[in-house]
Amino acid sequence: MNCLRSIKTALPLIAAIMVCGCNSGKEAPVAPSGAPQQKAAAPVPSKDKGTVPTVSPKDEIAAENAAVHVLAQMEAGDFSGIYKGASAGFKQIGSESQFVSKFQQTRLRVGVLKNPRKVSTAVRPDKSIVLVYRVENERYNTDMRLTFSRAEDGKLELAGLNQHDEPKK
Repeated sequence: MNCLRSIKTALPLIAAIMVCGCNSGKEAPVAPSGAPQQKAAAPVPSKDKGTVPTVSPKDEIAAENAAVHVLAQMEAGDFSGIYKGASAGFKQIGSESQFVSKFQQTRLRVGVLKNPRKVSTAVRPDKSIVLVYRVENERYNTDMRLTFSRAEDGKLELAGLNQHDEPKK
């Protein structure tokens, strides 16, 4: 039964990543379940120049600040605030009430995740910045993958969110 609930929780998140996080195969492939999440955020060589895309240190710091804000909202249970601050593409995955409901269910199952520690940073070919954080509580170790992109107005917005939970042994 727990497995069924996990699948029901994971499917909307996977759909969100597919809709918002991937651009016709331009993103690094997602690591299979159980694989280290650092590999999922590995930079992909640009098809145009054969080089790994980069962003300015200023943009990387801005993405880290945005990630810290989103993680604080997650810890506080402000899922509505996360949704409202996300990109238009992110919001296409579903309504605010659906997003809030799914993350409230996940929070009840997993618990409040605390003590974020950045594990990796990568840049996608579209210049989106992918940050992976390790967060935890008494029962789970969780890898939180946050993708940020610049909106047309220049604002950095959450464009993708993925949470992978592993029970502690």
